[in-house]
Amino acid sequence: MIKTGKELKIEFFRVNGKQMKASDATLVIGVEGRTPLGINCGGCGFVSCAEMIKAVKAGKNKKALYPGPNCVMKISDLGIAVGSAVKTASIHNVDNRVMFSAGVIALKLGMLKGCSVAYGIPLKASGKNIFWDMKFAEH
Repeated sequence: MIKTGKELKIEFFRVNGKQMKASDATLVIGVEGRTPLGINCGGCGFVSCAEMIKAVKAGKNKKALYPGPNCVMKISDLGIAVGSAVKTASIHNVDNRVMFSAGVIALKLGMLKGCSVAYGIPLKASGKNIFWDMKFAEH
């Protein structure tokens, strides 16, 4: 994450990377969002799921951090799962933080075969929440 942050010039990847190093464990949750559910809701930005599939096959944004388009229904379900996971950790007094950056790196490393969107949730059980005080480089 730290290396990718430097390459992409995205400061919060560096900060998140340091927090990940200090974590006890990390949970990564992903979804295969590029296979639509077939309800033609238009949430992906296309009129129909068939149009979304054509766009996926065209592969115009394969180099994006999250390749799309993605089915909004599946992304919504991912959000629910991530929310449930962080709430459960919190109930058990485990500090955590949802990280877009950790999900991007997990996908980049091939950790979640078939997934197009993922989030990482580093976990830490200590006296002070390491995810609270974030120090960014001065601009």
